[in-house]
Amino acid sequence: MKVKLIANGSRPWERWIRRWGLSFLIDDDILFDAFGDARVLMGNLRRFKVDISGIKQVVVSHEHWDHVEGLSSFLPQMPGLKIYLPQHTNPVLKDKIRAWGGEAIKVSDPVRLKDGVYASGEIIGRYADKDMPEQAMVLETGKGLVIIAGCAHPGILTIVDHVKKAFRNSVHGVIGGFHLKDHSQEGIGAVVDGLRGAGVDMVAPLHCTGSRAEKVFKQSFGSGCFLVREGQEIKL
Repeated sequence: MKVKLIANGSRPWERWIRRWGLSFLIDDDILFDAFGDARVLMGNLRRFKVDISGIKQVVVSHEHWDHVEGLSSFLPQMPGLKIYLPQHTNPVLKDKIRAWGGEAIKVSDPVRLKDGVYASGEIIGRYADKDMPEQAMVLETGKGLVIIAGCAHPGILTIVDHVKKAFRNSVHGVIGGFHLKDHSQEGIGAVVDGLRGAGVDMVAPLHCTGSRAEKVFKQSFGSGCFLVREGQEIKL
């Protein structure tokens, strides 16, 4: 199984120009999140020689613009594609997806997308004092489960705990946005310790994790921490 980073915006200057967000391709046929700029998403898909006709399903982690706006150019080229959303996603996004040509499917429980690949099911987090429904990808590997998070608004430790209980398996790795960019050194350390305590031994911090947290992850996990670049693949 392989996970390719298609687009990642993770620095303050990138947020300023709205080159912000995250998008992964899983095994050439599942897109997870669609970045915040359609030009970047489509340009990177071309640059990395991705055959978009082979993409059969899309999973959206949550409704924020930086994870969905790329669909505005992608979906008109792939009419009828199924887009999996958390159950309590704002209906406005569902309407947008329909207008762009996709089929929006809201889910609350884990969904099998193909052998060894699942959407986690809805997990409720908080953002700007409001509930924020989110979901993650869950991949079965020989070393245990690997979670891919979009932004981890519920907290990456909460997501890991949810997945362990729902799938009744250990979690080997976590990849993606961990939403630690505004955390203190102490807060980041507590999350790292929590992941270690949960049995996680592979991490790939991206997007909203923040450069301070990336350094702490690298110090703690050593060779088990991967700082992934756009176009790079992680083989699981």
